[in-house]
Amino acid sequence: MKLNVKEVARPALTLFVICFVMTLLLALTHQLTKNQAEQIKRQSEAQSQKMVLTEATSFETKDNAYAVGKNGGKVVGYVFTTKSKSYGGDISVMTGVSKAGKVTGVVILSSNDTPGLGLNAEKDSFRDQYKQAVPQNGFTVIKSGTAKSGQIEALTGATITSKAVTSCVNQALAAYQKVKGGD
Repeated sequence: MKLNVKEVARPALTLFVICFVMTLLLALTHQLTKNQAEQIKRQSEAQSQKMVLTEATSFETKDNAYAVGKNGGKVVGYVFTTKSKSYGGDISVMTGVSKAGKVTGVVILSSNDTPGLGLNAEKDSFRDQYKQAVPQNGFTVIKSGTAKSGQIEALTGATITSKAVTSCVNQALAAYQKVKGGD
């Protein structure tokens, strides 16, 4: 069997040209939409910050690590974004903590957990459990019974997600303790 160069070169060159053109089109699309995507991300982040720290009228980012919520120039609390491993991969959570040390809100920023189970963590009924004074050793998750102070009732069928969100909130509380110590 003799190898014909034209039979190999023509499809290879055609495939190369197609890939090259598609790469250029993708790069162009990225350049055209990059600013819009960044603006949407900033708006979404600002809305989430306002949700978790409603008392604040403005936010100032510190060291790309957290945001300080202010009202009339006065610090009213802090906002932390943390990540943890969950059932469907990483989960990202934004937590608001008042200057007095109370969790003011929790928002799930991203999660790939199971719809109808783990994604129930996005419901107010679950997230509002964290709105309480910060326990000394962080929040713990319970699987059954009625949650007491410092405890979070796990979502039915989604204990891993419940623990992941709680881990994120506890990370935020640890960061709060460091920030509070610097005030």
